[in-house]
Amino acid sequence: MSSADRGLVLITGAAGFVGHHLVMEAVKAGFTVRATDVSSRHYGALFEALDVEFIAADLTKRQGLDQLVSGVEGVFHVAGLLDYSTPDKPMFAVNVDAVENICDAAVKAGVKRLIHWSSVNVYGFGMHTKAPVNEDSEKLTPPLNNYNVSKWEGEKVIRKYIKEAGLRATIIRPAAVYGIRAEYGLYEAFARVYQDRNKKKLLMLGKGDKTDAFIHVLDLCRAAIHLYGDDSTIGEAYTISDDSSITTIEFFRLISREVIGTEKDFLFLPLKVLVPVAVISQFLARVFGGKPFLERPVLEYFACEKIFDNSKLKSTGFEFTYPTAEKGLKETISWYKENGWLRG
Repeated sequence: MSSADRGLVLITGAAGFVGHHLVMEAVKAGFTVRATDVSSRHYGALFEALDVEFIAADLTKRQGLDQLVSGVEGVFHVAGLLDYSTPDKPMFAVNVDAVENICDAAVKAGVKRLIHWSSVNVYGFGMHTKAPVNEDSEKLTPPLNNYNVSKWEGEKVIRKYIKEAGLRATIIRPAAVYGIRAEYGLYEAFARVYQDRNKKKLLMLGKGDKTDAFIHVLDLCRAAIHLYGDDSTIGEAYTISDDSSITTIEFFRLISREVIGTEKDFLFLPLKVLVPVAVISQFLARVFGGKPFLERPVLEYFACEKIFDNSKLKSTGFEFTYPTAEKGLKETISWYKENGWLRG
């Protein structure tokens, strides 16, 4: 299969963790890829090696986007901002306004297909029991923090263009994404365990008894490409989560074994005690600049169950390469160790 057989697609957020993996998977799947981000960061050589056209663009500005989508048959809109400390204005500019801009440009250019990256966070934190959450579950309004709200508002933009402009779009809602070359997210947990390797106990926020949800980055990219090729998914939303059912404490025991070769005991910090610490931390960060050392949404995350029903995705015929997280996490941690990412 030649690289042009499936047509030209635009991948936004291409220089991010998920974005650069999607670029590679899309090329492998037979697409010609045009990549965009505010800069190519350290992936310029990768894009060149894959014969991928890279165009720097700021999606929060409508000007110039017509040229960006010119000749494109489909768009994978990965670009987004995930940082609980980000003020509302830039958060909504990236996660809502940029969605409006790329949809408007896509409709005017006659783009045939669009896959939009949302998040399982739109379901909200703290509202669900151990009953699995599916795509039709009630949303918490508002979903507790500006990131969750912004992703839900971004979905509303997609729905508007589907209904009013006939945009052939599908929404995907990934769980916690892991894999090699991540610079944040679960990588931060690996790095923290390594840095605390000489301590008698690892810090645990809360009791560690809540269930976590995961998706390997390659399965996430494969699912997006799979849904892109299935017109029956147009207008639908899909939760992208594997079949894992492990608690936070089980997760940290696993990564402790893989990172440092042994399981550590835990020092449990009650979440209620940490709430005022997080509030003060965020206040000081706003006053003096920088990132708070503890964010309240992180405490909310650790306090809630994250159990998702992925049967809707499976009903489309999609099969996971990593149906549960254990194998993927072991492979990922091994890569970080071999490539010197765990140090200090």
